[in-house]
Amino acid sequence: MAILFDIKVESGASQWYGVISISNIRNSDGTAVRVEHFLGLKFRSPAAVQPTDFNLQLQSWRATTARTQNDQIDGQHWNVEAEVGLESAYTFAATDKVQIGINGDLTGDDVETYLSSFALAADALPSTNGTVRIQTASAPDPALYSVAQTVTFTEGSQIHAQAVSPGTTTPISLPSGNYQVSVSPLANHTYTVVANAQMHPTSIALSAGGTAALVIDYGPAQHYARLDLAVGPIPVLDDEELDISVVVRNTGEVLAEVGLAPDNMLPLTGLPTAGAVDVNARTISLNNVRYSFPSKLRNLTASVEAVVFTEAEMTSTAVDTGGYVTLPVFITSDVAVATPLTVRLVAPNMTYKQDFHLLAGTHIYDFAVPVQPQHYDVEVSDFIIDGTVHNVFTPVQALVLPNGTSRLTIDVAKGANLNVRGFPSFLSFGGCADLTPGNAADFVAARASSVFKYAGFDGAGDANVYLTSDNQTTATVLLARDVERQIGGGHKVLPVIVSYTCNLSLGDTPTQLANKQGLAHSFGNLILSLNLVNEHIDADHPVPAGYVINPDFLGACQQGGFGPEYAMPVREPLRMALDHWNVAATIPSHIEENIRGYVAAVNWLFRTIAPAVTYGWQVNLWGVGASEWIYSSDDAPRLNALETAAFIRAMRVHEGPDVPDFLAVDRYEADDFTIRSYANGYCYWTHEWKRFFDFCAGLSRDLKFPIMPWQVPASHAPLVSDAVNVDFDTQNWGTGGTYIFGDAAIGSDYHNIHPRIVALQFPQAFHWAMGSTAEDMFKRSEPFDVSVPAYGDFPYRGIFTMLLGGGATTGIISTVGDDTSFVRDKLAAYMNNPISFMADKVGQDAPKVLRRVKARRKICR
Repeated sequence: MAILFDIKVESGASQWYGVISISNIRNSDGTAVRVEHFLGLKFRSPAAVQPTDFNLQLQSWRATTARTQNDQIDGQHWNVEAEVGLESAYTFAATDKVQIGINGDLTGDDVETYLSSFALAADALPSTNGTVRIQTASAPDPALYSVAQTVTFTEGSQIHAQAVSPGTTTPISLPSGNYQVSVSPLANHTYTVVANAQMHPTSIALSAGGTAALVIDYGPAQHYARLDLAVGPIPVLDDEELDISVVVRNTGEVLAEVGLAPDNMLPLTGLPTAGAVDVNARTISLNNVRYSFPSKLRNLTASVEAVVFTEAEMTSTAVDTGGYVTLPVFITSDVAVATPLTVRLVAPNMTYKQDFHLLAGTHIYDFAVPVQPQHYDVEVSDFIIDGTVHNVFTPVQALVLPNGTSRLTIDVAKGANLNVRGFPSFLSFGGCADLTPGNAADFVAARASSVFKYAGFDGAGDANVYLTSDNQTTATVLLARDVERQIGGGHKVLPVIVSYTCNLSLGDTPTQLANKQGLAHSFGNLILSLNLVNEHIDADHPVPAGYVINPDFLGACQQGGFGPEYAMPVREPLRMALDHWNVAATIPSHIEENIRGYVAAVNWLFRTIAPAVTYGWQVNLWGVGASEWIYSSDDAPRLNALETAAFIRAMRVHEGPDVPDFLAVDRYEADDFTIRSYANGYCYWTHEWKRFFDFCAGLSRDLKFPIMPWQVPASHAPLVSDAVNVDFDTQNWGTGGTYIFGDAAIGSDYHNIHPRIVALQFPQAFHWAMGSTAEDMFKRSEPFDVSVPAYGDFPYRGIFTMLLGGGATTGIISTVGDDTSFVRDKLAAYMNNPISFMADKVGQDAPKVLRRVKARRKICR
């Protein structure tokens, strides 16, 4: 029997908080509702609901308890299940009330949606499901009669999938809601017979107890060929990659080109039924031996053909080394390590590879075989031992002269120590918090290692006042502890506070630098924040928090030409702040009245007030003057990193008695496919993201310092099957998450991205750098492959952690930016096997791994 009730929002509700009141609880036949153990509720809410949010006002008092489960749909909607338990059986009177405090907006247009969603049941959870009947047409081809396809129902981050078959009617039960509906193509398991499916309608509104109907029709069946390419184990070529092409025999048309390493297999699906083709593996020339394979003839029909290249059929032929020369290799190293250094010389017609032992000092070796005189690209990887990156410096290209006078020089030096205080000894990820109730659940779902938030009231130093409290700092620490507790198993979560002692993000740098009282206030507010985190030091948390200090300060000074000796008040505002908090400390004499002295003052203040915290300054890729260099294809990442590193060194950021622990690097805090980003010249695909991380690597190599990419937008590129609005600006689509975490559904073909994104028009002012459309950007990156995550080589770039998202940019939390679970799911999966800084195999495996992920795949369309 259904339960009826009266429901309303109590007066006084605001956009931040309100109370929903349920009264006159009765059965549909008018009789009283009696519960033996608990009252069950299901409803939709603008915020997560906690057990403490329930308040029962009963004629006959009973002790009550509550249990809740919250499933977030998107940034504004939650599905809530609750059981309100009573210590003994109870019969509800008409005047009894169940009141629920909601930490969200009960004043907007959605309030009626929330109220009408409530359902109650006695001693059970009520059913709020409706029924969807999916009717499928007959399959257009006998090969598709018995296959299944997937219908996907999406409401925000809630996804329900249902398998259906052709020629059937399938009823399914779903929670009430407003769903976007999509369907996969109808295809046999080898994908040689495929029929596109059309769903009618593509969206439904399903009410509790209601029904909805969907119809699936099919287009004509398309027939394709498939080649299962494989290369067997070939130890001598283990670090190489075979270039394999599929060529139509009669026309010479190249249907596909792929790179495939030995002991790997790759299915090529969707090939045309083109008849006879030759499958060729290009000859590999390695260390003066040519390895070749016979061409394979296959007939492309609507079937699967296997093509395997094996060691048994491979032929090896020694090349004539007449005129070749001995190439000495001068290796200078500041360490002796057991890990061999693999050096590769690569030319179009020959590759040389050799491992060299690393001993301290300078040692001279020869390549074991004579080297052909010509130009070579030099490939040698940095490596990691015991958490420290060892940087390898060598020319990018080498010219081997026929007179035998050439030599290759290699310098190996210790670089950044990735084991930064307070952070784990593996590549970790964190994200921006907005301190709303659902943050903890989101960070737990992602198994995040850090959370960050801005200190103070205005989040930018509060230069107008000495703050007496800083709830943002305390709440961030408590959030991190809560996430840590819920994850359990010894997992640590570091709170990271963003603090400004001088906010140059505002512009007008001279005025900000000269604001003595403002500097004093902001110094004082940093002291307050540091004192608060000091209160949370305990045996399990010797490092209570991390700090990112003064975003945009160094970038604005570098860009504006404000050098280290630019005069500004430092000692007096610092003294004023110390006196305000009764800190009896003597300001050291090396703190000067200029920008360099100001940097030293900030460093000294951290180590004086809170020596246990870990912190870092921040720089921007636009500090060199502008950021459009990211779109070119030159050596700008390395050169601009060297220029920025020189500025950091001139400012003595990491010099003196008090030095920070890391360096944060910022791009621009906005999701790429939002007007806030691309209209300001920031829209990246793989070409640009790689160059951004090359810039990070250049900073780390030159400064020998660990790098934290910060406020990195983690939104992902939508697939063709995703629901993309005509005006998709508010959906916060982007590319950072796709590049960093990978998306096999996109792989190496940008046509797998929704066409509305591909057709995005860029502002004309940036056409010279970005291109006219997003399609230009995607083409600029070809060939690319986002099937695998890019983070695999981040430690070798000196990157020890990455902090995702921002105040209006996709990170980990579902209340800001792209509200799907893409990032949280990717991070949760990553944490099953995070990249350790300590495993010896890291250094040994890196070169092979990094080469293999560069495999090319090009399919003609």
